[in-house]
Formats: sequence, C-alpha cells, structure tokens
Amino acid sequence: MLDNDNDVPDLHARLASTARSRRAGRLKSSETISVSVGALAALVHLGALDTATRHVREIQWLVQLTMVWLCVSRLIRFVDNFRPAEVFRDILNARLPVPAIWLVGTVVIKVAGSSGHGVGLYWSEIAVGTAAVVTLLSALRRLAAETHNSAVLLAGSFLVVISIGTAALKLPACRASDENGNAQPAAEWDVALFTATSASCVTGLIVKPTGSYWSPTGHAVILCLFQIGGLGILTFGAFLAVLSGRRGLQFREARTLREMLDADSVQRSRRLLLTILLFTLVVEAVGAASLLSLWPELPLLQRIWHAVFHSVSAFCNAGFSLRDDGFQGWGTRWPVWGPVTMLIILGGLGFSVVHDLWVWCWQHSRRQKATPLFRRIGMRPRLSLHSKLVLWSTVVLLAGGAVCWFVLESIPAEAGGSVSARVADAWFQSVTFRTAGFNTVDHAAMQPATKLMAIFLMFVGAAPGSTGGGVKTVVFAITMLNIWAVFRGRDHVEIFGRSIPANQVSRSLSMIAVGTFIVLGTTALLTIFEREPDRFLDHMYEATSAFGTVGVSAGVTYGLSTPSRLLICVVMFLGRVGPITLLLAMASPGESTRYSYPEERVSLG
Repeated sequence: MLDNDNDVPDLHARLASTARSRRAGRLKSSETISVSVGALAALVHLGALDTATRHVREIQWLVQLTMVWLCVSRLIRFVDNFRPAEVFRDILNARLPVPAIWLVGTVVIKVAGSSGHGVGLYWSEIAVGTAAVVTLLSALRRLAAETHNSAVLLAGSFLVVISIGTAALKLPACRASDENGNAQPAAEWDVALFTATSASCVTGLIVKPTGSYWSPTGHAVILCLFQIGGLGILTFGAFLAVLSGRRGLQFREARTLREMLDADSVQRSRRLLLTILLFTLVVEAVGAASLLSLWPELPLLQRIWHAVFHSVSAFCNAGFSLRDDGFQGWGTRWPVWGPVTMLIILGGLGFSVVHDLWVWCWQHSRRQKATPLFRRIGMRPRLSLHSKLVLWSTVVLLAGGAVCWFVLESIPAEAGGSVSARVADAWFQSVTFRTAGFNTVDHAAMQPATKLMAIFLMFVGAAPGSTGGGVKTVVFAITMLNIWAVFRGRDHVEIFGRSIPANQVSRSLSMIAVGTFIVLGTTALLTIFEREPDRFLDHMYEATSAFGTVGVSAGVTYGLSTPSRLLICVVMFLGRVGPITLLLAMASPGESTRYSYPEERVSLG
C-alpha cells in the first residue's frame, strides 16, 4: 500500500524506467542478430563476386533491411533515453552515427542515380561491416566487465581478430589480378590463415609477397589487422566507451584494461588509454609524412598510401612491406635509417614508458620555470624503475647489436660495400631484430655468427606493453641483474636504489625458460617436418622470429610445408599473447595458503 499520493508518480516513473530498460535490452539483442545476418550476407556476396550474380538483389535487400532496422531500433533507444541537456552523449550512447551516415549516403546515391552499378549495395555492406565491428567491440567490453580471468579474454580477442582476418583475406576481392588484369582465384585457406595470423600478431612473416599477391583491398585488410593487433582490440573497445560519452569505464572493465596495459592502477589505465591513442595517431601521421619521399615515381595518392602503410607497419613492429623485397638495398636512404627506425623504437618502448617520459618532461619543464627557492623545496621529477630499465636495456641492446653486426659482417674477406653503407645496415638490422621485421640486406646471406646474434636479439624482443614481442627487455634486464646479485652475494636484486620483488624475479626466469622451450621445440619440429637438417640454424632463426613476432626470415618461409605453416601460426600466437599469459588463462585459480613447508637445501652443482 502507498503511504501518500507522492509515491504514485515515483512508482510510475520506476515502472516506466524498467519498461524502457527491458525494451532497450530486446532492441540490442535484435540489433546483434540482424547485424550478424547482414554481415554474413555481405561476406557471401563479396566471396562470390565471380560466380554468383543470381542472388545479388536478395542480398542487397537483406543488407539494406538490416540497416533500416538499425535506424529504427536505435532511434527508439535514443527517444527513450532523450535528455535535452546531454543530446550529444545520448546520440553516441544510442550509436546513431553509423545508421545516420548510411541513410544520408543512401539518399545521395539514389539522387545521383548510381545504385544500378552496385554502389548502393557496397555502401550498405560497408555500413553493415562497421556496425558489426562496433558490436564486436561492445561485446568484448561487456566480457571485460564480467570476466575474472583477463588472460582468457586477451587470448580470445586475438583469436577473434585472426578468424575475421582469415575470412576477409579469403575473399576474391583481396587477391591481386595477374599481369594482364585477369582476376585470380581466392587465396588458399592456409595462405589466408598464415597472413592473418602474422598481421594480427604483428609478426611480418609471409608465405606470399604482400605487394604483388594481395590487392589494394587485401592491403587495407592487412593494415587494419596489424593496427588492431599492435594496439589490442580491447584498447579499441575501451576507446569506444570513451567516445560514447561515458564518464568512466566500469570497474572490472578498467581492471582488465589495467592488467592488459600493465598499468599501476585503474585510474592510470584510463589516462594511459588516451596517451596510447593520441600518441599512436600523431607518431604514425608524422612518420607517414616523413616517408613520402621514398616513392617519387608513384602518383601522389599511391605515395600517400605507401607512406601510411609502412608508417603504421613500422610503429606496430609488423614488418609488412608493399615492396616484395622490403627495404633491401635502401639502407643508406635517410627515411629508412631515420624515420623508420624511430617508428620501430617508439613502438617498441611501451606505452607506459612513453606516458612516463611525457609526465617527466612536463614536470621537469615546470620545475625549471619555478623560482630557485621553490625549485629546491619541490620534489624532483623522476622516472619509474620500469621506465629506467626499459630505456637502459634498449640503448644497450641497440648499440651492442649494431656493433656486433658491423664487426661480424665485416670479418669475411668478401664483405662488400662502403663503410657508411655497412654502418647504416648495422644500425637498421639492430633495430629491426627487436621485433620489427623489415630488412635492408638479405638475411639468408648473413654469417652464421651474425644469425646467432640476431636470434639472441629476437628472443629478447621489445619492452612490456609495447607493440613488439619476445620475452621482453625488462625480463632480460632482471635476469642479468639476478646473475650480478649472485656474483655479489646479495639476496635481493637491486638497481637504481630499488629492490625488485622476488616474485617478479622468479617470473622473469620462468618466462626465459618457457621461451627457450618453445623456440627449441619449434626448431626441432621444423627440422622434422622440412627434412632439411643442414638448415638447422635457419630453422632456429625462423622459430625465434615467429616467437618474438619479429618477421625476418633466412629464406625458408616461402617453402614451408603445410604442417610447418600451422606450427609457425601457433608460435606467432604464443609469442604475441605471451606464454605466461596463456598459462594463466589455462590455470585454475589456486587457494591462498597461510602456511609454508620447512626449508631444505639442495645441491646446485
């Protein structure tokens, strides 16, 4: 029973709100189903361009009905939640921009009278594809907010990207025409799977030349795959939440993002998200502008496309190139040894390090502007221990790799080229061995000692939280510091006036051990599958390149058999996700123990 008349409007308001929530849930479910059906119809149409023209009209009606329903459904959701003070946020929350843009474009196409040429169908398919991507990102965000094991979500997100990329590259539209302009059959499944895995895991290993085998549509698909794979699909999902006008991420969603980005706190993960996206856009745009002079013989639009493709590929440490021989022979060109290497290094530093450097520079500049009295009183800006380890290990590995490559490749009497060319090649190879995948020389012709040095650099890889792979520079640094602590007789690993927790030291040693087992096991299987024991070093080179998501090859990738290709796909996935992450995904949560067994010493030799 109601106590007074004032409770009646409140009850009606709560009932109306509940009804709107239920209606919104039903509308979202219907949107998901309709978008899935429309996207499937679009894939069927794109995959049957050369044979099935009988059902084009039915597919066009199905795709357009999907978009019409999206317009109606999202308009209802917008009206239900309309708030005059927050109209823009309500529009984004209802996801009205995609169907609204489709509707405007459809009207323009109808007025222009070009729908008979298939323009209207392709426009609707693009809109359905965009809506499907947005729906997928939203679903991943919901999983991130509900899951208790972020490792499962991270591994699963890469599997989803690889599956979608494989299906997209299997379309005939992604295959390049022959020299006479005749259409070629669609790519084989193993080629599409290998390329999609390599692009999604930002590796760069290829079984077919990227520039000549794939069409511009295929190049665009590959670009999207290594851009998403470099930043992570969960990052795009979280950015979608920011664009939708939400003031903050859900706690579990932000927690999952924090674990994925390896941030110190949930609040820091939000700031780090904005840093990642802004930094990525700015660096890739500047990099593309600096690479325009590499292809002066191409028309302007093709030059821009080549520059953007290689800039994104370099920053994401993907190693894909539209030239079939990469940058081979271009080592002395300044855009190659300059901007390309800087893009690779910046992408391999890790976004948390970039954010830390930005904060440090900002605080340092403010401190310099302060009066001397306040400058002495205020706290000095400092970099985190993680950033210091990343920066120092990166400098040591880059300098050491360049010197070793120059010396080892200069020892043979037949070593050709000027000293300046060998210096440029040494610098570029030292950078690219750190998970980039580009090349300015033929890696198959390198000396055996140089290949061993490259295997070591590829195994170490880039920094944690970056677009690169490997066991990570910080893991390598902690391992070296642990060895130094044993030599000094210390019980703790210490550096820069800080002690590293024992659990992180043991985890670093575990990652080194697991990575070694994966590389050696993969090398053994490649030797068995390919039946070429005399190329054992090249197979180890290939296995390490796949595990470190590097992408350089000693000339064995093109000739790999189907079992070896599938094996390399698995290793690339393990290298991108991380073996420890995968073990955590498969492990069951253990119970916290409040006891420990008595210690007993064992002999270590």
